[in-house]
Amino acid sequence: MTFAHRLVGYLGLTEIADNSTGRAPFALLLSDNSDLKWTETSLTEQSDGFSAEFAHASGLRAELRARTFGHSRAVEVSGSIRNAGSETVASVLGCATLRLFLRTDPGSGAPQLRTWRGGPMATAFPPVDFESTGRRLHQGGHHLDRSALSVHGGDDGRSSSKDLPFALLAGVAGGVAIGVEWSGTWYVDLRYDLQPDEGRGCPVRLEAGLWGIRLDLRPGQTLPLPTVLLAPYIGDSADGGNALRRHIRRHVMPRLNGEEAVPLTSFNHYFAFMNDFNDALLRPAVKAAAGIGLEYFLVDAGWFPGGFPEGIGNWDEADPRRFPDGIAEFSKYVRSNGMRYGTWFEPEFAHVESALYRRRPEWFLPLGSLTRPLTYQSWMGGRTWPPVWEPGNYRMLDFGLPEVQQYWVDRVSAAYADWGVRWIRWDFNHKPMSYWASTPEPGWAQINHIKGLYTVLDHLIETLPDLVIDQCAGGGNRIDLGTVRRGHTLWMNDHTVDTDMVRRLQTRLNQVLPGNYASTNLCQPRHDFTAYDYLSHSCGPFGYSGRLWEATDAQLRGYAEALKSYKGFRHLLLGDYRFEIADPEDPTAREMHTWTDGGQQLVIEVNGASGPRTARAIVTD
Repeated sequence: MTFAHRLVGYLGLTEIADNSTGRAPFALLLSDNSDLKWTETSLTEQSDGFSAEFAHASGLRAELRARTFGHSRAVEVSGSIRNAGSETVASVLGCATLRLFLRTDPGSGAPQLRTWRGGPMATAFPPVDFESTGRRLHQGGHHLDRSALSVHGGDDGRSSSKDLPFALLAGVAGGVAIGVEWSGTWYVDLRYDLQPDEGRGCPVRLEAGLWGIRLDLRPGQTLPLPTVLLAPYIGDSADGGNALRRHIRRHVMPRLNGEEAVPLTSFNHYFAFMNDFNDALLRPAVKAAAGIGLEYFLVDAGWFPGGFPEGIGNWDEADPRRFPDGIAEFSKYVRSNGMRYGTWFEPEFAHVESALYRRRPEWFLPLGSLTRPLTYQSWMGGRTWPPVWEPGNYRMLDFGLPEVQQYWVDRVSAAYADWGVRWIRWDFNHKPMSYWASTPEPGWAQINHIKGLYTVLDHLIETLPDLVIDQCAGGGNRIDLGTVRRGHTLWMNDHTVDTDMVRRLQTRLNQVLPGNYASTNLCQPRHDFTAYDYLSHSCGPFGYSGRLWEATDAQLRGYAEALKSYKGFRHLLLGDYRFEIADPEDPTAREMHTWTDGGQQLVIEVNGASGPRTARAIVTD
């Protein structure tokens, strides 16, 4: 039995093609499109899964590891390719953790790939962000080479600026849910196999890995393969999404102070103040936020000298004009009002005039040959690398450097100890692909950066167990299993104003992630909110960012009542999710959103029997 047969058998998928011809269940993608022939040298059973080793005549060695989860039959597959030979393998342009050859009938008929769009910034209703689409491979004809379905991370190098790294390979009665753990240029590709084994018909090839990395694999170097999650399910697409949600909840999302991280409530200063704020102006907001029952008070971007964005990289101290007595004193005031203090960093970039860049220019990626980054379509076609881009006034830190990793461990740990920070927003506004592309080997620049990023975040989660890590990337541009594993919540989208848009964004993201990740703020410039507004922002973490202190006493009581109600059901947002929407293009059409956890159920009904623009939450045991 081979690794591929063992994996597919464990998952309960359809029969795979015979791999004795040398088609390994992973791939190293070269510029000449050659397909390396691997020999599987061992298959080892382990207490929590199984692993296999592979060899190539050149001296390349590979390992795949399948970690299994018995109660759900989910599998996390990871691995690496090591050059144990004496010759450099030149022009590696991608790698696939998984390359499985499946029969064309995972349920009935041609296989379907259901995917979700990414979430940069919703601009119109209904938003395209997080929209789900199911597509089937075209069967028959003479153009099977053109029959392919692909989804991938954004051309800018951020994992969800194009698509979310989640998909369902679906048949009529079920299938397998797929997730990729990589915060860069991942891809999932489904196409017909043009060279099927004799007598096997025409199987499809499912592939998942990294695209556009461009590197040389030198003797002694090891190329990591990103973790790919496979979770089998029976039923419809909602069952497939819930297979992802359940695995993520139990085995991926980090604990917060030893407990499961329920959706949290917070006040964020930014939409009310932007750069125009100081200690004295913030204190009324602290009082109002504490009075209605919010749990965290966050000073977002701009607390540092130079403000946002020009001051990025001035992390040594707070701007004395904004905090004349220091952030520690302001944080003490926040805590004295019964809340926890949080703040914002953009650790991976700095302005060229910032203190960090001036002090440590060698910590930043060198701008060598300035080139426009490769796009996924050109990679899939000719795998060419087009020229020319302009870097502007910002530079990207090289998180592959141990000293950079240590700097950010120390910086966040100091903010935790000295300022009492218990929430950080880890933002990533800039587009990394151009910076990686300007280095001699963009692939190693990306891989080392993301591995270093994971090292820092893993350390912070382990050593500061009550610190909330809020992942953000100019909105929802970096949502993937890597940031989910290293974040308690995600700022899902930079659109926060329209009630209907926010509800649609939160509920769509609930299709693949537990509700604690669909973070947003209520920040409309008014205070006459109704249950329709509150509940449309309550399908994930509930935040407020506006001039709360200007609300009347009656309006503040309304806020407090809504928050009390929300805290009574928010834990259920982690449960299984299903929805019914009468007309997705009509924001006034009836909607039913249901979460089920154990013996409890939460239903948020929108535009129901009470008419348009109404909503109610119903909790049943």
